[in-house]
Amino acid sequence: MEKFDSNNYSIIIDAMGGDFAPEEIVKGSVEARKDYGAKIRLVGNPDKIKKAAISSRLDLDGIEIVPSSQEVGMCELPSEVLKKKKDSSIFIGSQLVSEGKGDVFISAGNTGAVMACSLFNMKRIENVYRPAIVVVIPLGDKKFILIDAGANADCKPSYLKQFAIMGKIYSENILGIKNPKVALVNIGEEEKKGNELSVESYKLLKDYPGINFIGNIEGRELFEGRTDVAVCDGFVGNVILKLVEGMANFFFGEIKKILKSGTMAKLSALVLKSSLVNMKKRFDYEEYGGAQLLGLNGLVIISHGSSKSKAIKSAVRAAIESLRNNLTSKIDKEINNII
Repeated sequence: MEKFDSNNYSIIIDAMGGDFAPEEIVKGSVEARKDYGAKIRLVGNPDKIKKAAISSRLDLDGIEIVPSSQEVGMCELPSEVLKKKKDSSIFIGSQLVSEGKGDVFISAGNTGAVMACSLFNMKRIENVYRPAIVVVIPLGDKKFILIDAGANADCKPSYLKQFAIMGKIYSENILGIKNPKVALVNIGEEEKKGNELSVESYKLLKDYPGINFIGNIEGRELFEGRTDVAVCDGFVGNVILKLVEGMANFFFGEIKKILKSGTMAKLSALVLKSSLVNMKKRFDYEEYGGAQLLGLNGLVIISHGSSKSKAIKSAVRAAIESLRNNLTSKIDKEINNII
């Protein structure tokens, strides 16, 4: 078990967000507290949190409960949440970080509401145009990151340049990749290829010496390990992310059907079981805990809506890693060095 010197970190977790809240959120929080030693504060309905702990026989010792009277549904509009639900676990959780009462906010709840409340409360780092979602995409024994994975559907070239810088810093500090290769997602490799956003973004990235820009990359090349950081607007990024999730589910579903198709197939499944389990683990989003929202004056991790305890525990681990590496201050420093 990996140990962290994390007693000085305060992790704020939305106990009411996600399909399996609060039970799985509480369970993951207790496990993270036990293994990583971080100070954890659960935000939500105290009665529901305590009931979940009792039903799962969990000890909440060392975990503080911050009460909230409102919950945010997965389909609620972010603007309505900001107007009418300022006593929700999402709003209060992000507010605690903005007030210096926590170091990171983690939620598996409504993504739009998490982004809106975090932006409202924490504000952008000075001179950051737009915050961006960064997601780790596994490639067998390798990984690449996708930025922006859904925060900004409409972008300007200057936004994509900053996404590239933030992605580079994340790749260096969290994935440990020295001088990571940065590529622009496009429909062709040629410099003049693509729409106006792509062409103008290419010029900015090519002329910026602070990143190892390798040019354009097509969608099919993303999974060949050509780049460490794939940069795009949030519309394209979210389509790629959802496509990857869908293809992974389809792929493993087809393998499962094949391995149950007959006696010989079932015998083969027994032989291949450990290899298939290891392969599936490398593609499991719960191993990574969630996506980070970069560019704010505070750390925010948005976990998958169907997150269970393992994903919440992994999100805490990812949060501690980002805090140890001073990710926010490094983004602030580089962005403001080029203004």
